[in-house]
Amino acid sequence: MTDSYETLSVGKYEKLLQARADYEQKDVNALNLAILAILTDRSEEELLDLKLPEFRALTDRAGFLRTAPRPEPVARRYRLKEYDLRPVTDVRRMTAAQYIDFQTFAREETGCTAELLSCFLIPRGRRYNDGYDIREVQAAIRESLPITRGLGLLAFFLKKSRQSTISTLRSSIRTMKRTKPTPQTLKAMSMAELSMALLKSGDGSLMSMPLLS
Repeated sequence: MTDSYETLSVGKYEKLLQARADYEQKDVNALNLAILAILTDRSEEELLDLKLPEFRALTDRAGFLRTAPRPEPVARRYRLKEYDLRPVTDVRRMTAAQYIDFQTFAREETGCTAELLSCFLIPRGRRYNDGYDIREVQAAIRESLPITRGLGLLAFFLKKSRQSTISTLRSSIRTMKRTKPTPQTLKAMSMAELSMALLKSGDGSLMSMPLLS
């Protein structure tokens, strides 16, 4: 049974998020049963056949979900199955396709953590989505990457992305200040300054919340 975030795979994390979305506001017992089925790799029917002490013991081991996962620092490489994956740590080196795909997956509510991570975990010696099957990489991430490492990568990338956006906005504001003021440029400058202030208000880290209250 998976009984810690350090051994919880990205794939199981995605399933837990989906179970919470499906049951949290409806039936707490159904949610707890679905969670145990995911963590133990057993069917719900098998779990319902257990003796009560054994069932309660499994429930106790799932208690780690009431704490927040702690993202791990970004590593230089990630060996998942047959893949030697290298993280893209400089947003400026990303291709437009990478960034657009990341933005697309980021808009999804659940189930796309592996796809998000595959946008900046690239097989050594390859370019993004070129010369390898990205779906196989996503499958390897889902099955083998602990969520603590995945969240660390996402937090790092989002922080770098925020910093890059702030730098772009600052440059745009400087350019607009050098032009003759018009109602349009003044409005654009005001919006850019507001956007930059909102971005600066974050600490650059991914929100890490308990899966269960």
